Amino acid sequence: MAYYETYLGAWVAYLLAAVGMYYVVVKLSKYWLNEDVKNYVRMISAVILFVPASHTLDGLSVIAPAYIVMFGELFTNGVTAALQGLIPLLLALLLGAIALAIQAFIRSMLAKRVKD
Repeated sequence: MAYYETYLGAWVAYLLAAVGMYYVVVKLSKYWLNEDVKNYVRMISAVILFVPASHTLDGLSVIAPAYIVMFGELFTNGVTAALQGLIPLLLALLLGAIALAIQAFIRSMLAKRVKD
């Protein structure tokens, strides 16, 4: 890549902004009463902000946030190329939903055990 330092600097700036945005989401959802909705909103925002996707640009393989790869490929090369960014997002959402479902199941089992 011609401007490798610029690429790294852009990633550092993006990661700092993404951490700040996730902090805002956590603070906004802090007082929500429904724990499941709160956890799913936090998981979805973390997936959107932090999941990377590989992208080939002029013969060079680089990584970028998956939603940016998805929208960039969608607008320039069509729906089939947009799968390059969509598949990592969907996989991360699936894994997060499974983890939160297991967490909710364990929490309900512990609550049932405390009642008995």
